[in-house]
Amino acid sequence: MQQTDNNIEHTIFNIEHLNKKIIGMSGYKREDFSVCLGCKICASVCTVNDLSIDANPQELLSSLFLGRTVEKNHPLVLFCTNCYRCTHNCPWGIRIPEIIRAFRETLGIESQFEKAFKGAVKIWGRVYEPYVFLKSATYMLKEGYIRYVPKWFEYISFHLPYKIKGR
Repeated sequence: MQQTDNNIEHTIFNIEHLNKKIIGMSGYKREDFSVCLGCKICASVCTVNDLSIDANPQELLSSLFLGRTVEKNHPLVLFCTNCYRCTHNCPWGIRIPEIIRAFRETLGIESQFEKAFKGAVKIWGRVYEPYVFLKSATYMLKEGYIRYVPKWFEYISFHLPYKIKGR
């Protein structure tokens, strides 16, 4: 029984340590989140909601900052595109994508989207949406997310990319 208690304490310490690290990396303090009204406007505008009903930025924030565990495979951790729609619509301008980015960085997670995004910037010096989409397509097919493609076309503009000078 003692072994189990030690494991529980160790896990709680790790969660608390992880949360402190994420808070530090995001540039926020715990007190900064007391302004969150719980209105869930962030959830209503989040594009990840097309994938999962569990994509609730407000719930993720409260879990992190109350010291609860957040799963590595949480939809926002895996699929947040850092579009900042949540921040733009938040009455207090809470920068949720920065917190998610800090969470990913702390756990060493890089999503398929991030890999494709970085690849596009490396090739063209800018984001090229069709490239990002095509690089992520294999993963989306494998995981069953391809059914959401028609909805995503609302967010993507297809055109030939212009290279940045010097690239």
